[in-house]
Amino acid sequence: MSTLFHFVYSHSIAFLVLFVLMNLVTFLLFRKDKKKAEKKAFRIPEKDLLWFSFLFGALGGMLGMVLFHHKTRKPKFYILVPLFAILQLVLIILVFRLGPTNA
Repeated sequence: MSTLFHFVYSHSIAFLVLFVLMNLVTFLLFRKDKKKAEKKAFRIPEKDLLWFSFLFGALGGMLGMVLFHHKTRKPKFYILVPLFAILQLVLIILVFRLGPTNA
């Protein structure tokens, strides 16, 4: 685990850029799925939306849920996406607070 902390800390700028991009992509996926739902078109699978949220896109997923009123009635979304966001923020705080020497 300390190797992971050290890697992320030593590549902090790249990690933060990736984090922002994943959240942007996830946000846009929620938007696209909402638009498709309104048009009764082929949808983005729920598992894909959840995977993108899990893979450091949870803040974008939450923002998409709130702004587009999308997937807000589905327990697996209103429970898992915020849980993923909390876990991701805790991990980020731990990595940058502990740094490479203490991890």
